[in-house]
Amino acid sequence: MALAMPAVNLSAQTVFCDSVELNPIVVTASHTPKTLKDAPVVTRLITLRDIKIVDATNIQDMLTQELPGLEFGFAMSQETSLNMSGFGGNAVLFLVDGERLAGETMDNTDYNRLNLDNVGRIEIVKGASSALYGSNAVGGVVNIISRENLEPWTANANTRYNTFGHEWRNGASFSFNTEKWNSQTSFQHTMIDPVDLPKAHTSEEIALELMKKAQGLPYDESVLNDDSNLNRLYGQKTYNVKERLTWRATDQLTLIGRGGYFFRTSERDTHDYHFHGYSAGLKGRYAWDHARHLELSYAYDQYDKANFMPDGTRTHDHDYSNRQHVVHALYSHPLGKNNLILGADYLHDYLTTYQFLDNTSHAQDNIDGYAQFDWNITPQLNIVGSVRYDYFSASSQKAFTERLAVVYKQPWMTFRANYASGFRAPTLKEMYMHFDMGNMGYMLIGNPDLEPEKSHNINIAVERQNRIRESGCLDGIYNFTLVGYCNIFDKRITTIDYETGDDRLPGALYCNEDGITVWGVDLSVGHVFDWGMSIKFNYSWMHETGNVYFSQFSQPRSHSMTWRFGYNHRFTRRYALDAVLSGRFLGKPQSGRQDVDQGYTIWKLMLQHHLWRGIHLNTAIDNLFNFKPKSYYYSSPLTTGTSFCVGLSVDVDKL
Repeated sequence: MALAMPAVNLSAQTVFCDSVELNPIVVTASHTPKTLKDAPVVTRLITLRDIKIVDATNIQDMLTQELPGLEFGFAMSQETSLNMSGFGGNAVLFLVDGERLAGETMDNTDYNRLNLDNVGRIEIVKGASSALYGSNAVGGVVNIISRENLEPWTANANTRYNTFGHEWRNGASFSFNTEKWNSQTSFQHTMIDPVDLPKAHTSEEIALELMKKAQGLPYDESVLNDDSNLNRLYGQKTYNVKERLTWRATDQLTLIGRGGYFFRTSERDTHDYHFHGYSAGLKGRYAWDHARHLELSYAYDQYDKANFMPDGTRTHDHDYSNRQHVVHALYSHPLGKNNLILGADYLHDYLTTYQFLDNTSHAQDNIDGYAQFDWNITPQLNIVGSVRYDYFSASSQKAFTERLAVVYKQPWMTFRANYASGFRAPTLKEMYMHFDMGNMGYMLIGNPDLEPEKSHNINIAVERQNRIRESGCLDGIYNFTLVGYCNIFDKRITTIDYETGDDRLPGALYCNEDGITVWGVDLSVGHVFDWGMSIKFNYSWMHETGNVYFSQFSQPRSHSMTWRFGYNHRFTRRYALDAVLSGRFLGKPQSGRQDVDQGYTIWKLMLQHHLWRGIHLNTAIDNLFNFKPKSYYYSSPLTTGTSFCVGLSVDVDKL
């Protein structure tokens, strides 16, 4: 996975010494703070500045603009699904400040819960990370980390309008910071109207091609095979409020409390879906010194889904509720210049849904323990080893996972090599589901005898970044990272045709199948010039062999790229400009409907005007060159052409 370039404060025009953060701190790859250059495995860092300048409205926008090989599409009922280098959303673990989210509706997190207000950075570790994070980290980890403002107080109000779907986003945040207390509060409200998608081919065009085929004349096969299954994007409204309160009780003891509420309505033609998310947690950290510390935490997360008719009545007595309780302990102990980490977790997972037989509920407990040893052999050579044991009560499954990572640093190059095993335990839905999918007479049936999915990930990386001159300054900074990887994925949980015993009700049964092998290369190149220009380019190539995953929802693509050209300049004391031209390219899928599946390129131009004392005006043109897909289906880019947006952000504390 490509590394991010160091965070740069480009508001400084001439002095390039203090404006460059050469060694940002990351935590996801090792559970303890490490500089990015010392992280045991390749970590992609999306900084606060990256978040601000790309005009991303949510986590989907942010990740697709920054990461090649990652694509969001639709699953059933237009719930968002993820494909990251061949792995679906149930194999990529999303965390908020290191904590899990309930949900797993359509095997994915509800990504609408992950807005970017008060986010300080995003860390992505690609490849198996189960030795530290357990199940669902078989394909990677995305950790969204809150920022902690150091100013005495801050207040921000912002609004944004997009012509696509007439989307309005309004938000506000407030923070205060004292010697003992730090509080971060944020609120966001979004409204999106329904969007009617143009039909790729009219009924008259299809009839004409059918007539040509019947008469033996040349005809257009793509018209007859038009697989458009999206005619309308549903409108929705969201409300999201979060609070994070930190109390520095003593120099050694810190307590962090957090809470949040999320509500979303998805407005269908005949009914509405209502989604609720509740989260709360308390974490205590006692540090004897900078290396020896103990963390204890409790986290609660609940995700509910209900279906309402236009008159306000519910379609089921109860619909869907997933509740998770997590207790976490981590102890870090220095051993000379080395470090030992011991950790344990307890997760209670409860799910009730009408999709279970007789509307029942099921629960399971996950108990784990893990250890990691950070061996600093020399200042240049570092080896990190991890082992973990997991037990799942519902399926009586046990799993041992391990990781071994080597980092070797030279002044001119850094080398990394990593092996990690991964697993994903079957979910409660995959074990116990029994329902008529879409009310179409097609039964989807769970299997309590499922085995966990397993993976083996090997990657080798080389990185080069320019050094600081003897004067302590830089003429500019550049970064080059090349990663080669292999994922061997086995016992994949999927479905096969299944005879239900009723001729009128065919179905599918969850089962384990042979897996796939994924080979790939990720390349990242970037340069920041001291006169305000920056360039970033990311490329990803992947190839799958074996039983290639195929569905209507997501298709692995062999080639993908993202790029960004930026320019920053302060013209006067009261006006500065950030201009960003970005784009992404996705090649044709490796398999699927070759007549309609297509590669595509989408560009975006964003201008951020920094006005007097904390007033920021954003203007953007998305899909700059008016790309339109041949047809609309679950994995096609959801655009009807060029769209425009304008936004205003006011830092009240700077006025």
